[in-house]
Amino acid sequence: MTSFRYAGLQNVHQPGFQVEEAVRRLQKLAYAEERLLLLQAAHLVIVPEWDIKLLLGRTQYEDAEHADQLKQRLTELRISKNKAMRGQDEALSLVFDEAMYSANTVELLAALTQVFKPALLQAYREYMAQTNALADQPTVRLLKLALVEEEEHLTLLQAAFEYALRRQPDLQPAAEAWAGTLAALLSAAGGIDGCDRPDPAALRPVRAAEPYVIPRRLGRDDTFTRIWDFLHVDNMRVDERLAQMIATRLSEITAAEGLGYVLWETKDQPWPFYIDLSRHLWDEIRHTIFGEVATEDVFGDRAAMPMRTFDEASILEMTPLEMYAMLGLGVEASMMKYPPGKREEYEFCRDSARYPLMATFQDFDWADEVLHVNIARRQLKEWFSGSQDELMALAQAGLDHRAGFRHRQPPQPLPSVGHKLSEMQAGE
Repeated sequence: MTSFRYAGLQNVHQPGFQVEEAVRRLQKLAYAEERLLLLQAAHLVIVPEWDIKLLLGRTQYEDAEHADQLKQRLTELRISKNKAMRGQDEALSLVFDEAMYSANTVELLAALTQVFKPALLQAYREYMAQTNALADQPTVRLLKLALVEEEEHLTLLQAAFEYALRRQPDLQPAAEAWAGTLAALLSAAGGIDGCDRPDPAALRPVRAAEPYVIPRRLGRDDTFTRIWDFLHVDNMRVDERLAQMIATRLSEITAAEGLGYVLWETKDQPWPFYIDLSRHLWDEIRHTIFGEVATEDVFGDRAAMPMRTFDEASILEMTPLEMYAMLGLGVEASMMKYPPGKREEYEFCRDSARYPLMATFQDFDWADEVLHVNIARRQLKEWFSGSQDELMALAQAGLDHRAGFRHRQPPQPLPSVGHKLSEMQAGE
């Protein structure tokens, strides 16, 4: 019979950790989760495999949330907020700096599935088993929640790793060797929670002689056909307008990749900058999946709708600050107006197209975009050193730059979704 004594908590009689030891471990685990955010966000930019790219968008965000929860917990353990939020670990930093140099998707997934995720799971389980679950219940609770997501991450990333290996089996030996290199470095650092005996003499870079720079290219496989841009029409042309909306959502992957650059290339910002942009990146991935799911719903084939490419070319020529100002205060802020804007997009799908699935997607897209504009206003206020007028001029320059690319080639028509509309409206 399950006991509900002690509020159902276990391990109440063992001394467990004193606060100092709890803090020492949690700081390392928070830093590891923070670096996993950056590792995955940076690499999703250049990973070409579509489904793996989207998965990394999710796992980087959930790792960011774990880091944030651990940092917040540290502030409750007699640690200043500044120290908790800026926790840096020199030994682990070297290991993760090295991991940034994973040469391809297979090496990246080997690092995640054979080194970092298993080490993190083991450290979480050991912490929960060894701490006093009464004294340290707030930590145990957040680790239980993180453990569920990290276990799912490992399962999903292992499936992605097997998929990548089937596509490129010749890369497996090098990937296994790379995972071995990273595992040895992690061991030399004393483990992910610092509980193993460190070996400083063995802790030296192999590939990371210089800080990692994301290549100025976006990874793309052949899942979707690509066109420069598509025709833009008004709401009276319901079939074409709905197709345009679906294709626009699908093409938001480029915004997510741009945010990957911003996250990695923007150094020494306060922690809220990284957690906010990680969320923004994941939302852009979700919006991309909106387009993919709607395409599959309409055509029975997720690849029936093309992606536009003019955005890809434009963001590669922008600095992180220019890119983010253009996206947050240019593109997204302009969509807050009504009409047209995000509200009108939702009402169009609900009332004109009468497409319930896309109406749901657009409703949540609208809510997300409101959040993004508020994030951008908050973060750019701290990041940008000039006046508000200068900031808005920067955002407008970005919009002009983007428009210049858009007009370099003529737009093309999209596949018709009229048959789907007819089916839905006939069934009403």
